[in-house]
Amino acid sequence: MKKWMRIFTRGTLIVVVLIAAIGGYLYSFHGYHGETGADLDLDEDHVVNSLDGDVDGDGIGNLQDSDANGNEISNQKEIVMKAESLAGTLYDPLKGAFSNIGGRMGFIVCTDVPRIAYADAGLYFQQILTIDYRQNPDHYDTENGVNTPATDYFFRRVRNVYDFAKGNGFLIEKADQPKVGDVVFYSQYHATLVVGVYPNETYDEVEADPDLIFVKEHHRKKWRPRDVARILPKAR
Repeated sequence: MKKWMRIFTRGTLIVVVLIAAIGGYLYSFHGYHGETGADLDLDEDHVVNSLDGDVDGDGIGNLQDSDANGNEISNQKEIVMKAESLAGTLYDPLKGAFSNIGGRMGFIVCTDVPRIAYADAGLYFQQILTIDYRQNPDHYDTENGVNTPATDYFFRRVRNVYDFAKGNGFLIEKADQPKVGDVVFYSQYHATLVVGVYPNETYDEVEADPDLIFVKEHHRKKWRPRDVARILPKAR
């Protein structure tokens, strides 16, 4: 009996070590742990970036500013670079469940691709959707109070990004062609981000999807009219 207990204990230890090793590998090499400066205060106005309607303090609101964080790199260029850098990040199969253990390991869901990419340019979905909800709560389906900015993942839900775009004139229904920076809606539960557009009606997109396992950049896809959120302002 003692022999079997020793074997069982040793086997359990090996399994625990393997799980820890695999978890550590995925965390280190397939989790997103980048910084977007969300908790910083770029313009020193005592409002953190993720809640600031004018991140760089130049007097132009983020949604009207083609260089929202004032670093002399266009929003569009920063968004593309950041989105492409997410390739290889593991999709969060738990989708935030179990105290967001997957998210804390750096795994992401589909709407995190545009959320993270836009934040790198100084455009924070948290700030954008929260302010719009306060001003226009009728834009959103609150689902009897379980879908508001006071709840987890409000600004990470595809349907809320869709409703924001629709309520504020940023939604292009059945767009004839995509533009770089467009959030493409495959449904109100799945979205991707356009990072390249070509004259032959093809485009590149970055996508996080459970079927892909890892975030992937698709190249030269044939465009089919879809609803898109076209949020980026034109360059000045």
